Amino acid sequence: MVQISMGMLAYFGDSKTRAAVDLLLAKKRPSIPDDVKWDEVPEFFRALRAARQIQTDYAILLHEIWNDVWKPLPATIWKAKAPYEQGDDGILDPTTIWTNSYALRLYERDKLSSELIVYVDNETGVQIGFNVTQNGKTKLPKLLADWEADDGTFWSPSALVKIQKNLNLTALEPWAVEATKIIKSAGKAQR
Repeated sequence: MVQISMGMLAYFGDSKTRAAVDLLLAKKRPSIPDDVKWDEVPEFFRALRAARQIQTDYAILLHEIWNDVWKPLPATIWKAKAPYEQGDDGILDPTTIWTNSYALRLYERDKLSSELIVYVDNETGVQIGFNVTQNGKTKLPKLLADWEADDGTFWSPSALVKIQKNLNLTALEPWAVEATKIIKSAGKAQR
């Protein structure tokens, strides 16, 4: 069970809050609206601070979900990349995670790479995804039954886990187990 912060619940549950946070986080230096007066500037900065807190809470949430759902690939076969070794998509930067709407962990085996991914948004809820690539090309079959495919990455069905204060991630566990089996068999096929 993973708990969502109140700020994240407000973000996912209220379209006005979501629009305000998205607007504030869309730029490195957010524009101050025309109608803000000097005595209102501190309130604007409080709103910006809240938006940045939601952004950081989102990164925390995705990694807590990852820890709850995924199990690391076998260390004797797949080399786990350390946090500082993660590639561009796996950068541990809350802004990048916010922009991409996912967090991942990268593993390597011989010439293969595998990513175990967590994606969360208001419409889809919580999804997990995975892929196995070699030189940027997928090494997985074109179709895997019941998985949603997107550019070589396979995703659990959307809306299995809806956004709510306490996330029960049990519905994703069989998907994580199946993904791990598929990754292991793809690795064996390379030998």
